[in-house]
Amino acid sequence: MAFRRPKIAAHRPSQNWHEWIDRHRSELAAIGLPAEVYLDECHWSDFLENGHLHWHKTSGFEIGDLSAGQHAALHRFLEREFGATERCPPLLHWVRIRCGGQPLSEPEA
Repeated sequence: MAFRRPKIAAHRPSQNWHEWIDRHRSELAAIGLPAEVYLDECHWSDFLENGHLHWHKTSGFEIGDLSAGQHAALHRFLEREFGATERCPPLLHWVRIRCGGQPLSEPEA
């Protein structure tokens, strides 16, 4: 008899993605990222790795299309979401440099 994983385990990464994007979609849109960047997990991962979606059929958006204010907002988002992870995405390193070479601190209240 062969071992079979429960079907629920096969859907867990997708479910985790859907939960994550549901929590962050409005913030990503407010930053100025087009919906195609977070259309699905593959597009988002590609964007985090490359800062563009040239490997997908898209409008041609890339990180350089953002204004300085949008870069700063994206920087804060990426620091919060990925800055403490062991392997942060290449895009975070690039945005750190673009925003002054160091992580932005949260504004004081």
